[in-house]
Amino acid sequence: MIIPAQSTLTQPYPDVAVPLARYAYIIEYDECSFFGVDNPDAADLGCDQIWSKADRDMVQKYLAEAQDEIEQIVNYPLSARWIANEAQNYRNPVQADWGHIIEAGVKAITDIVDGEAVSHVTDPAIIGPFATTVTDENEITVYHPGTDLVIIPSSVTISGGNCTIEIPRCRMVKTSLVQNPAAGLSYSDTSNFEATVDVKRVYNDTSTNAVIVWPHKCTNSCGVNGCGEKTQTGCMYIRNAEIGSIDVLPATYSGGSWAAKNWGCCNGYPEILRLNYRAGLDPITPQAEDAIVRLAHSKMPDEVCGCERWSRLWRRDRNVPDVLTRERLNCSFGLSDGAWIAWQFTQRLKLVRGYTL
Repeated sequence: MIIPAQSTLTQPYPDVAVPLARYAYIIEYDECSFFGVDNPDAADLGCDQIWSKADRDMVQKYLAEAQDEIEQIVNYPLSARWIANEAQNYRNPVQADWGHIIEAGVKAITDIVDGEAVSHVTDPAIIGPFATTVTDENEITVYHPGTDLVIIPSSVTISGGNCTIEIPRCRMVKTSLVQNPAAGLSYSDTSNFEATVDVKRVYNDTSTNAVIVWPHKCTNSCGVNGCGEKTQTGCMYIRNAEIGSIDVLPATYSGGSWAAKNWGCCNGYPEILRLNYRAGLDPITPQAEDAIVRLAHSKMPDEVCGCERWSRLWRRDRNVPDVLTRERLNCSFGLSDGAWIAWQFTQRLKLVRGYTL
């Protein structure tokens, strides 16, 4: 089995830290069976019952739910993602909502190549090589053709201005066939899998950092828009990335760099900031993955499949001991072993931040 690259997942949970391909690897489940494909030649992992879309949807839901609950306590995303237009009262420094800030900017997506052919002669399937000006493999994202649904590659290589991508075949089931039959889709029938993909660059655009706002400036020359707000672009300086401490100063962006700017026509200091930045663990740690998976299992009401290995993990994380400590009784995630392990993770690694008024 190929270890999947770390990546975000598709809708409806675009920022899931443990995508389904990664989850299948963690629980040691045959990836083809997990994605509804019958591959007779798959390695014998002892877990090859075909999963349905409903099974995968349930797991995806609880992985996303577990991640959200943990993030609300640790105060940072468990995998890197963009935060857009986060409103804060104006001050310097300002405390962002999320810690582990990576960089200021907004998410940007540009096309590299649409409808690029996929070769299923080998597994993993091969895409390319195709020409690109992108130099960072981490900015390459693959989509099902004509959609915003991400396919997670196992390998992306850029060399000499050309990109080659490898993706295990069973991750490329056509979007029209995700409601797979109980017996599974045929692995040998390549018409079950995407013949083309779209490849895009997903990257951080530093030309947008922050917006500085004076609300209701309608009594002087700033009030040309009636009682609307006066805004000014601002650049962000990250004082402390871990706790999310930032300075924001008025500035303009041109030619790839920021230049300081006066406050302009408005009297007094601004009142509001809107922040744009990318934050989170990059990459996610094994401990964070384990916490998400174990909390997700503790929330799943029913067994998904008959595989003994998966069932054993589910029962482990759903188990509630006969004797509970006072600390265990106060665990916000629940009383089960999976919930308790996730809670201990959050208590060890949550950010403790001081505030001034």
